[in-house]
Amino acid sequence: MIERQNNRSKTGIVFDIQRFAIHDGYGIRTLVFLKGCPLRCTWCSNPESQKQKPEVMFYEEKCIGCGACIEACPFGEERKSFRRDTRGRCVGCGKCVEVCYAEARKLIGRTMTVGEVLDVVLKDTVFYEESSGGLTIGGGEPSFQADFTAALLEETRRETIHTAVETCGFTPWDQFKKLLKHLDLLLFDLKHMDSEKHKDATGTGNEVILRNAELASEAARDMIIRIPLIPNFNNDPENLHALGDFVNSRLSGVRQVNILPYHSIGESKSERLGTFYGLHGLKPLEKEEIVSAKQILQSHGLQVKIGG
Repeated sequence: MIERQNNRSKTGIVFDIQRFAIHDGYGIRTLVFLKGCPLRCTWCSNPESQKQKPEVMFYEEKCIGCGACIEACPFGEERKSFRRDTRGRCVGCGKCVEVCYAEARKLIGRTMTVGEVLDVVLKDTVFYEESSGGLTIGGGEPSFQADFTAALLEETRRETIHTAVETCGFTPWDQFKKLLKHLDLLLFDLKHMDSEKHKDATGTGNEVILRNAELASEAARDMIIRIPLIPNFNNDPENLHALGDFVNSRLSGVRQVNILPYHSIGESKSERLGTFYGLHGLKPLEKEEIVSAKQILQSHGLQVKIGG
């Protein structure tokens, strides 16, 4: 009982909870998104997840220019603009959000206990039972908040609910393995087999990621590899064959691969955060290019699905 109370009181920084999701794991799921990620992928679809602190997202089309945000901001006199934090002093306190009459500002990220998150997850137990669904924790990178994630997974499984985690794989193994004990499904991203190209696009090489993939494949109950397919980055045949060979020959028992075709949703989010988006104007892959990638991976004896 004391252990459960300790688990439920642990806190983490959550930036979104989505109910009735059907793509990130089996069946109908609740997705819990945590803030904080060690990578800086140029195509990131959740740039609001990268920093492990609350941030303010600005919807310029809603702004009426009333200036209430500047009056409420601790650094208001230094900002010069009610549209942007031009001096980079924002600490994510949310005071501007509270007074924004037009709802042009939204605070991304809040501290929640395991118990508070679990209360949301338990609302849809009947849907999990009917669809073999459950909880999926993503981000960001869940192992960035390993103790919180492990506690949430443990308490969720106590309720006999299926658990899954989405990971980029870049984390110390001692942190990563904390999650596996209470995990039913591991969704593991692989981005590129060339370490230098991986570093150019994500900010880090792939050595730790590939090693963790191997270790996880030996320890996970169920594991699916996911490949974000990005134009002009990792969709060339050479890299796809290398990925297919790695999964087939180095990952014990892993045969399922999900291709996640590039989309540009991260661009509009980056604009609202006032951050740089590295793939501005990049067009998604054609259907034929995605099918070709699927066929290459299938040639390595893998079961390949397009989508999450």
